[in-house]
Amino acid sequence: MRLQLLWVFYPAYLRKFYAANPDIAALPYAEQRDALLDDYFGWPPAVARRLAQRGHAVDIIIANAAPLQQAFARENNVAWSMHDYALAIPRVQVQRFQPDVLWTGSNFQYFGAYLRDLKRHCRAVIAWTAAPLPLTLDLGGIDCMLTSHANFAATFRSRGLRCEEILPCFEPRILDRLGALSRDVSVSFLGGLTWAHRERIAMVDALVRHTSLAVWSAKPQIFSRSAARPAFWRALWQARHVLARTQPELYGMDLYRMLARSQLSLNVHAEVAGGLAGNMRLFEITGAGALLLTEQMPNLAGFLNPGTELVTYQGRDDLIDKVRHYLAHPAEAAAIAAAGQRRTLSMHSTLQRAEVLEGLFCEVGRVT
Repeated sequence: MRLQLLWVFYPAYLRKFYAANPDIAALPYAEQRDALLDDYFGWPPAVARRLAQRGHAVDIIIANAAPLQQAFARENNVAWSMHDYALAIPRVQVQRFQPDVLWTGSNFQYFGAYLRDLKRHCRAVIAWTAAPLPLTLDLGGIDCMLTSHANFAATFRSRGLRCEEILPCFEPRILDRLGALSRDVSVSFLGGLTWAHRERIAMVDALVRHTSLAVWSAKPQIFSRSAARPAFWRALWQARHVLARTQPELYGMDLYRMLARSQLSLNVHAEVAGGLAGNMRLFEITGAGALLLTEQMPNLAGFLNPGTELVTYQGRDDLIDKVRHYLAHPAEAAAIAAAGQRRTLSMHSTLQRAEVLEGLFCEVGRVT
């Protein structure tokens, strides 16, 4: 199978990565891409690399990494301009690679006419999303959607689109890069705090007020679009105490290092999850060996066992009590964290997801 991953990384992450590693921008395309992939931002690129290990021809496009894509253009005599490089260069990359399966994410700028055009150069297009897509979004050219939530899958199927449920996963090679770190952070939260995370803000605010919670998150930016949302201002006011104690967001290996230093780490799903568990942070926290605290949700026991592999809570008071209890009983916390890590490494690693996705991709792409 020839698999090509068309992905974008958070712009904030790319800015931080290149600022911290200024020499990487001058590297050849292949070396620069490997340096980015070795920082383990997101799970789909890691799964794609595992599929390459399984004998498939795999190409990974990080479409919005400007220095990387410009290196490709220089080395392959591809014309480009800064205003459309993230569209023009990937089009050439897909045309040249001719994948059996093109795998992309919820990158709306590629949906519609652009994906239909790329479909001429591959057998199948598969897209991943962890959020419901706008009902008016053009899904033409997509053969199958992947999502981590059953409610999203039902919506896609009602629109006549094949959809398969796939959970995120953890890359075990991250642990080799981490080495031995002291668990010197008692309880942490790493994640977004926006108008779409009202319940998350409430939980983080409660812990900030009553425990030693340390927070790493992006400060909200006020744009014309966000300023027009009443929900944005409500969330900003609700988060005012949290933001005063928030440290800059962490990504890639920096995020995993902080989780590996944490005894406990908090997860709160966004409201769009619809009361169902399945976000990436579940597996990042358990994979890094911290004790995961997350909301009690009806589907959670299907992939991690509450009470023995993670700790669940119901509401702010229960969360505060649980944090205080496990900080006072570190051996109990460490035992649950270790069990959670074992479960994630044995059932929710990139090795397992690659095996499942290999079969799906070959089926949808009609290849062997």
